[in-house]
Amino acid sequence: MTAQHLLFLLGVPFFSVVVSALARRLDLSGPLVLVVVGIVVSIAPFIPDYDLKPEFVLMILLPPLLYRAAVETSVPSLRENWSAILVLSVAMVLVTTLLAGFAMHLLIPQMPLSVAFVLGAVLGPPDTVAAISIARRLGLPRRTVDILVGEGLFNDATALTAFRIAVAAAAGETVTFLDALGRFVLAAAGGILIGAVVAMAWDPIRFRMRDPHAESAISLILPFVVYITAEAVHVSGVMGVVILGLYLGHRRVRAGYATRMLDTAVWDVFVEILEATVFALIGLQLIPILRDVDRWSAGRLIGYGLAALGIVVAARFGGVYTFGYLGSSLTHKFRTPEIVERYTETQSQAQRLLFVVSWAGMRGVVSLAAALSIPVTTNSGEPLPDRELVQFLTLFVVLATLIVQGLTLPPLIRKLGVEAVAEETADAFAYCGAMGTAAAAGLARLEELEESLPDPAVDRMREQTLWRGEKAERYARAVAAGGPSARAEAVEQARRSMLDAERAAVEHLRDTREINDEVYRRVLNQLDLEEAYLERR
Repeated sequence: MTAQHLLFLLGVPFFSVVVSALARRLDLSGPLVLVVVGIVVSIAPFIPDYDLKPEFVLMILLPPLLYRAAVETSVPSLRENWSAILVLSVAMVLVTTLLAGFAMHLLIPQMPLSVAFVLGAVLGPPDTVAAISIARRLGLPRRTVDILVGEGLFNDATALTAFRIAVAAAAGETVTFLDALGRFVLAAAGGILIGAVVAMAWDPIRFRMRDPHAESAISLILPFVVYITAEAVHVSGVMGVVILGLYLGHRRVRAGYATRMLDTAVWDVFVEILEATVFALIGLQLIPILRDVDRWSAGRLIGYGLAALGIVVAARFGGVYTFGYLGSSLTHKFRTPEIVERYTETQSQAQRLLFVVSWAGMRGVVSLAAALSIPVTTNSGEPLPDRELVQFLTLFVVLATLIVQGLTLPPLIRKLGVEAVAEETADAFAYCGAMGTAAAAGLARLEELEESLPDPAVDRMREQTLWRGEKAERYARAVAAGGPSARAEAVEQARRSMLDAERAAVEHLRDTREINDEVYRRVLNQLDLEEAYLERR
């Protein structure tokens, strides 16, 4: 690896994070801005072309992104919405693969059907990272967001397995329906087994370590271990990482508070770098891919690209609405009590949410990495036909869906009026109830230990516990009344100002050497924890 190449690899994450931060500052969609900036940089003559290595995406970027999403996913929510998630992540991907394959073969007769199915498998999985971030920011009903998250966790496993089967057929292997089904089931089951074994083996060890730094460090490594192990034995690494994350995330409440805080900080930074890099790399592939399709005219390439885009969008709309109405799973899952109160016709509510879910089917870097990993030759040594065209069509659909659908999804959500406004109030009162339950449990335990403690300490702990419950109740009432009052906000701002003054005073003590650095860090950490609590509240 040359110094120039290494500098480019380090420069992309650096500038990607900077651009993402600027986009947030301007209240713009970070993923879309990064894609556009990547395209502009790709066109610039003084910037060297960067050919994206599929192994870099599938083995370096994908495992940690999947793991973090799985850790943050609610297992009870997955159980509640399993039918809708199964439809979107398995059935919809396979339907899109078949429809896109047959349609593109009819449109481009010289493209073999097996290669057309490779294209269909590449375009099958939506990349829901941008859609989920937009949905959460604009306040879609939680169940809708949960379903989109669940789809994003499992659809890559379906698509990559279908992709491998399609590539094997295009390379010259004889693949029957039963053979394809057997490979699909074996890949999924094997990935689940490896992820579950690693998770159950590591779970008791991490709770006995009680070493937050080591636990967080190992959590960064485990997704790669599971993914590479699964892929080495030819099963689904995606399923392995997802199961690992779901299991460990569901049981992380047993970890120490320091481990949870450190994990959150470490993974927030890590995922910020990875997500920003992913979207920038998509834009950077424009010129390298265009360079390989110069034997087709621009008009024909654009026509094929628009056709592929239309097929993918139509397949998602048709599939979501068909499965939604025939199975009644999506329609039922998207009916939340809050939405029912806001609309008189339940069917209209479901249709609006189904439309949003249909329009949220943006494609992303996994599709592009799969296309770039298509082998150059068949098993007989002959060039694999239309490989470059498949890669161009994939990039065209990825860019078009990210830019067009990504830009229009926020106004669409607002236009349809499907925000879950009432959920914030319900969450506030649920928070109040949970704090009350926790306070009661704490006071009961305090009564058991009271005889062994000095009276002042007992009184202080009792007052602190009761104060937390009262504070949660005041917060819930403020949210129900339309938000915290101006007086409450003024008090909060005053406390932040006090914390700034306290930090400055402690810093002065350190600079004048009245306290050492160790004492300074301990005091600063306590002040940071208090401000973190204010921010979290």
